[in-house]
Amino acid sequence: MVSPHRERHHIKYPGVIFNRSLLTAGLLCAVLLAPAPAMAGSSPEPPSADQLEAALLVPEDLGPGFAHSTDLNRDPLSSTVRLSKACTRAVKGIAPLYRAKFATALENADEWERVNEYIVNGTRSDIATLERAAKVMVRDCGHVSVTKRYTKDSIRKLQVGKLGDSVYAIKIRSGIPGRNLDKDSMIAIDIVIIRVGRTMIALEHSVNVGRLDSALTRSAAETAARRLQKTLEDPPVEIPF
Repeated sequence: MVSPHRERHHIKYPGVIFNRSLLTAGLLCAVLLAPAPAMAGSSPEPPSADQLEAALLVPEDLGPGFAHSTDLNRDPLSSTVRLSKACTRAVKGIAPLYRAKFATALENADEWERVNEYIVNGTRSDIATLERAAKVMVRDCGHVSVTKRYTKDSIRKLQVGKLGDSVYAIKIRSGIPGRNLDKDSMIAIDIVIIRVGRTMIALEHSVNVGRLDSALTRSAAETAARRLQKTLEDPPVEIPF
């Protein structure tokens, strides 16, 4: 005699099997119809022209006395100081930054002081090339000293702290031999290059005759990096027609 327990064990439940089939089919359809997630490493949307324009420094960022100028330097260290051959080649590598479409010149005429800013956005390859050039600039120009009878030119690495994703900076001083060029220069220039994602900033701060305050260089660089980061994070504003 078969026990009731064994009978119940062999009872079929076709309705349950059918419902499970429907559930499986439904899950499969949901997976097939769901939108595909964005691929890792996909290229982000490049910033708009308005965004890059808005990221540029304005006179108020630098303090009293500064105003916009139309005299924008497009040639880094053009015959202002004597460079070694290696440094000359390195400076040519950053020249594309100085030809940026998005650039501004700010001037304090009373102090013979200028700040030029250049912003370049490009492909990963473009930016990698410019960043390598910035590294070479610091490596090959960061220890140059050239002394002649009446002039002395010095280039050293400039410390500006951590900015953006990476930062490279040098300071150039030219003056009379025997003097402290950090305090008494005929020409003084700070150059800072900052990478923020696939966008780069070149900042040039210069003074003719006198002492260049590198604290202003650092402050301007910090403001420029912060402004660019905020601009890139904010979505572009769409104007309805």
